[in-house]
This record gives sequence, structure tokens and C-alpha cells, in this order.
Amino acid sequence: MTAGWILVALAAAYAVRLGGWSWGLRRVVSEVRAAVPDAHLPSVTVVVPARNEQGTIGACVDSVLAQDYPADRLDLIVVDDDSTDATADVVMERMRALFLAAPGVASLGPDDEELPPRLTLIRIPENSRRERAHKKAAIEKAVAHATGDVILTTDADCTVPPGWARAMACTFDGPETAFVSGPVAYALGRRPGLFVRVQALDFFGLMACGAGGIGLGRPNLANGASVAYRRETFDALGGFSGVDHVTSGDDELLMQKVAYQTPLDVRFCAVPGATVLTEPVRTLRAFVHQRRRWASKGALYPPRLQAMLLGIGAFFVALVAAVVALPVVPALWPYVAAALGLKALGDLAVLVPAARRFGQTRLLWAYPAHLVLHAPYSLMVAALGLLGARSGFEWKGRRVDR
Repeated sequence: MTAGWILVALAAAYAVRLGGWSWGLRRVVSEVRAAVPDAHLPSVTVVVPARNEQGTIGACVDSVLAQDYPADRLDLIVVDDDSTDATADVVMERMRALFLAAPGVASLGPDDEELPPRLTLIRIPENSRRERAHKKAAIEKAVAHATGDVILTTDADCTVPPGWARAMACTFDGPETAFVSGPVAYALGRRPGLFVRVQALDFFGLMACGAGGIGLGRPNLANGASVAYRRETFDALGGFSGVDHVTSGDDELLMQKVAYQTPLDVRFCAVPGATVLTEPVRTLRAFVHQRRRWASKGALYPPRLQAMLLGIGAFFVALVAAVVALPVVPALWPYVAAALGLKALGDLAVLVPAARRFGQTRLLWAYPAHLVLHAPYSLMVAALGLLGARSGFEWKGRRVDR
């Protein structure tokens, strides 16, 4: 049956691609550098854009300030992106505490404008006039005020482990390394349900595939919860110019600019102790909004990455169509089974070593559900992402254009 063999061929191509990413993942793990002495660590500015994050920004700031990194070489800039809640107040509380803890400081008056050097708050009410790319504008403003040679970014709903900054900084193994992507995982809590587990496995798989792509020298995916880049490279590229007309993509679109528009290198920090934790979304509606926003930036990928996405998409379309046709064409059963087997082989070639490396093996119990759901929901999200690129999104309490 011709249709069946086409499905199997597409599945085989998918398995080969993920097998390549598995090899790339092993490569980045093997390239993990030893710790660098404090005297050789670069100066770092951590940038945290925040909008309406009063419930999480405090823990985020605390985790950044608790880094195992020379205090005189690390500072933090929080950008209050026109929040309508108490996000800025929570940051100010940390600023006052830092100031009062400084040697020789007895008190701080409510009108005292002196700021502690390790933590700065920038407000950008002008973002209320923008129609898109608010986060990118916030990051660009922070980088303009940054003093560190390396910029690290994370999100306001994340917590970073104590060794995060050091591990990310150590991955800059020479002047040719300009961008570093780091590991990110969902904080599952004590008793996550199946929805959260499947979501977490999918999220973790994207991170692992991104690491594999970097290991192959073909960077594709990154997550803004843990990326780092040289400030001079960001300035030389004009920041987000060229991709500042879309809301999403402050992470991988910037990484792709470095990878495909410069001779500089992209690295992945494969240190398990550098894994940043972020919260999963809790409702199907929020999940769909999140993933369609992520999918909307695919149209800006370089041609080689768009071709990769088209190949994966063609396999998913063929697989879903074959499953739907099974009641009418039962002869497709062996081909569907073979395609699912090849898909599982490719997926697990990436997921199993990544889960072992980063301590996420309990996610693998959700893989059977993920195997069933992955293709249909990926196609749905891709379609909604194309629609969102035209009609806009809801994000952080805003309606944004694209």
C-alpha cells in the first residue's frame, strides 16, 4: 500500500532526525567544562522582565541574589513591564533589605533614592503604548543599563539554582562563544496530574531537542528562562532588530541570529545543577495560548529550520490521517504500528538520556499518553500559531498584536 509506505518513510526520517539530536545531546554533555576560578569569571548582569508577577517575583529575585558567584561580578536588573499589581513593590522591598544590610547603613527613609548596586528596578510604562514585543523592549532597555560582560536572562515566574550563573558563565569557553542556552524544567510539585506530567514531558523534550540541535551545530530551540549572551554581541546585532515585529522569540530567534548571521558559536550548558525551574500552566486554555504563541515565531526561522519543521509536520499529518482512516482502511494497521514504533524509538532516544542527565526520569511514565497526543496537538497548535500570527494573542493580561 503506497500510502502506508509513505507514512513509514516519513516516520523513519523523523526517527533519524531525533537520533541525530540524541547524538548531539551526548556531545554537549561530553563538552561540559570544569569550574572556572573566581578570578576568571566574567562580570554578569541578570535580566528579569516582569509583568504582573507579584506572587513569583520575590522568590525569583531571592534565588538570583543567592547565586554561588562573586558578589562584585553579578548584579540583577528587574524590568517592571507596566505591571498593574504590586510587582514593583515586591522588588523594592528586596532593594531596601539589601541597602539596610550594607555595612554602615543604619536606616533607609521612604524617599531615599539611593539604590543598592546588586539590584536595580527599571520601570517602562511606555510599553503600554506598544502593540507587540513588550518583553523584547524590556530586555533591550535592561541591556542598555547593564554593566556585565555577559547577560543572563530568566523569567519572573522562575527560580534559579545556586550554581546557575556559574555554570552558564563557565560555558563561554572562549571569545568565539557568544550565546549559551541552559536547561529548564517544570516544577511539578508533589502530586502532579496526568495533564501536568504530559505537558512537562513535552516541555522537557523541547529543551532536550534544542540541546541536541546545538550539539549538531544547528541551533533551533532555546528557552528565555535560561539563556546567556555577550553584551557586545547583542549590541553588534542591534538587539532584537529584524525580529522585533513579533511578540515571542526573545530566546531562540536571538540565538538563531547569532548562529546563522555571525561566525560565532552557540553552546548548551549541560550541567544538571543549572536547571532552572518554571511553573507549568494549569488549564488547557492557558496551554493552548502558550503553545500557539511559541508556534507563531516559526515563520521567522531560517529556511533550513523551516524545512525541518515541515518534514516533522508532514509526518504528523500523515500519522493523524492514517489513524483517522483506520476504521475505513484497516489494512493501514501494520503501517500505523510501524510508524508509532519508529516515533517512539526516536523520541526515547532523546528523552531517556536527557531525563537521566537532568534528573527527570519520573516524567517518562507519561510517555505513552504523550505518544498518543503529541502529533494531533502539535498540528492543532501549529495551525493556531499561524492564526495567532495574524490575529494576535492574550499574554500577561494584554491583548498583543502577533
